[in-house]
Amino acid sequence: MIVDEATGLLARQRALRGYRLPRQDVLSDVLDLVRLRGESIEVYETGEAQSKAFDAGRARFHFVERGAFRLDTATNDAVSLAAGDLVLLPRGCAHVLTTVDTPGSVLGSLPVPVGLQSSTGGSFRVLTGSFQLESVSVGPLVAGLPNVMHLRAEASGAPEWQRALLRFVRLEASEAAPGAALMISRLIDLLVIRSLREWATTRPVHSGWLRGLGDVRLGHALAAMHGEPAREWKLDELAKIAAMSRSHFAERFTKVVGEPPLRYLARWRLTLAADLLRNGRVRISEAASVAGYGSDASFSRAFKACFGYSPRAARDSGASN
Repeated sequence: MIVDEATGLLARQRALRGYRLPRQDVLSDVLDLVRLRGESIEVYETGEAQSKAFDAGRARFHFVERGAFRLDTATNDAVSLAAGDLVLLPRGCAHVLTTVDTPGSVLGSLPVPVGLQSSTGGSFRVLTGSFQLESVSVGPLVAGLPNVMHLRAEASGAPEWQRALLRFVRLEASEAAPGAALMISRLIDLLVIRSLREWATTRPVHSGWLRGLGDVRLGHALAAMHGEPAREWKLDELAKIAAMSRSHFAERFTKVVGEPPLRYLARWRLTLAADLLRNGRVRISEAASVAGYGSDASFSRAFKACFGYSPRAARDSGASN
């Protein structure tokens, strides 16, 4: 049974971190817990057939300014990239960029990476940025993202929002002015957030919470759960918010998001509880109430099954930071 104090605990925690309740923005909710942080910018440019390998670990994006490339990942994803295309790799999988003479025709790769920071007028030019999704307790949320997210250029080229953000990124990267590193980090944040939002609206085949945001009806139900996570939501209530029958809502939510509605809600509550514990604001029993568990033991079992470590470990790790 979720006690009334749970909502108060969550509200106070969010107020301390600048939240305003009720929240109706699922993407902001998730990214706030994920701790998105932009890191660095690089420019790769060449006039020859070359390849550049990127190790696993850091999440990255690539924006093709000139020429065409092929992106191959260790998970067998292959994407053809043309000028104006933007591609995100939010899960940090290893991948290789290879220049191509024409889309779909791969040139022979060279053993030397495309080492650049120059402006030599090469035929191939790509702007690359790295970012981190820092919170260890949101693994299932990050796992709900695809390995590769490809935003194709419009007929007139890159959309205006991309051109504007990337123009500022290049400007800050080219000047060693005070605060440039912070500016670059914030601009990467904006670029990634806007790209995730744009990708969600394309409704790709990939399932996950992000795709659910691109479905108007499911998006209403997701917003309701995120706006009042401590409420004892019933499937009928959520279906009504989505303007769907109970059975149709449950079936569609599971197909699009990748798990049933109430299971998603339970995992989201656990994620919020983990965030509260890491920030040292609540006791384990209080976090259990936030997550909707009547006993510490049942909460601990569910928490460990979700994240792979105990609530006490989450609290201790926060205290040590």
